[in-house]
Amino acid sequence: MKNFHGSHGYPGVWTRDIQKQRIWSHHGPPPQPSIWAVPGAVISTGSDVSIFCRTPPGVTTVRLYHYGPYGRWSDRTPEGAQEVFEFSLQRMTLSNAGDYYCEYTKEGQWSQSDRLELVVTGVYKEKPSLTVDSGPQGFSERNVTLLCCTHPSFDIFILCRGGNASLPQNCSRQHHNTFLISPVSLGHRRSYRCFGSYKRSSYSWSLPSDPLELPITESRTSDYRLENCIRLILAIIILLGIGVLLLDAWKSRREPMRPSESPKWRA
Repeated sequence: MKNFHGSHGYPGVWTRDIQKQRIWSHHGPPPQPSIWAVPGAVISTGSDVSIFCRTPPGVTTVRLYHYGPYGRWSDRTPEGAQEVFEFSLQRMTLSNAGDYYCEYTKEGQWSQSDRLELVVTGVYKEKPSLTVDSGPQGFSERNVTLLCCTHPSFDIFILCRGGNASLPQNCSRQHHNTFLISPVSLGHRRSYRCFGSYKRSSYSWSLPSDPLELPITESRTSDYRLENCIRLILAIIILLGIGVLLLDAWKSRREPMRPSESPKWRA
């Protein structure tokens, strides 16, 4: 990344936070910038990635901040009415992984984006395998359990779906290697890969497993829809029956008594 700066500790960050609080107390917070990565936030070692920041028009400075022990950042100066800014990272390494934020200043106010987690894969050369659990509960009409088999020393397991994975939308991390997908639907008919990692370095992952396609068919999901329709129809019938009984009871209480049915008084 060009013009990448660093500082020991975070004194500048804390000072700016205090300044932001003072300004916001008078004017309210400015619009929040957005941040995303192309082709995604899960990048293999040695590949290139671009981080984009979108800001409101008229900003003074745009900053990509890499949160870490040394607080590295890179600044851009807008050209004209520029609102989208690209920051390129070439030949992805472990030192580039971590949390990123977009920041901008306008009229003395700073605003910060949500966090972008950038992960590098292939740091550990062990390649996991991803399979469907063959046990009695592994694949049923409603649930699918996936097993990520990795090196025994890994203590974090990651399952990602689709091609260009991003966190946390398309990946899930946990401390055991079984992933339950429930209920199964056509939306889950995608390719899946799994990775291994360590708690101490959660942004560095192993090589990906081979892709796994879930055997989900239209007939299976159609059966679920039919079952749900039957349940809905039965519920409607029951409610209609209760309504008819209540209506009959209400009518019987409002009908006047006939003369032959009037009570007889004893002398």
